[in-house]
Amino acid sequence: MENIQHLTLVEGTFAPSEAGKILSDLISRKINYHKLEQFSNKERFSKDISNSKKRIERLKITKNALKTIIEYAVNNQYQLQVNGFIEIKYLTDETEIVP
Repeated sequence: MENIQHLTLVEGTFAPSEAGKILSDLISRKINYHKLEQFSNKERFSKDISNSKKRIERLKITKNALKTIIEYAVNNQYQLQVNGFIEIKYLTDETEIVP
C-alpha cells in the first residue's frame, strides 16, 4: 500500500446555506472533539492542554471566515463549489514511512 492515501471528503456545488451547514458542522465537530480531549487530558491525566486550546482557537477563526464567505455568497446570489480532500500518511514514531 502506498505511504500516502488521498480521500475525498466533500465534493460538489451547493447553495450557500447547504455549504454552510456541511462545513460549519464539520468544524463544530472538530471543536467539540478538542474540547473533550482537553477535558479528558486535564481532568483525568493532568496533561498539557495547550495544543488543544490552540487548535480550538484556529478552528474558531476558520468558522468565522466561513461565515463571512457564506454571507458574501448569499448577498451576491452565488452557488459554492466545495472540494475537501484528506491526505493520510503512514508514520512510525512521528517519522514518515518511505516506501
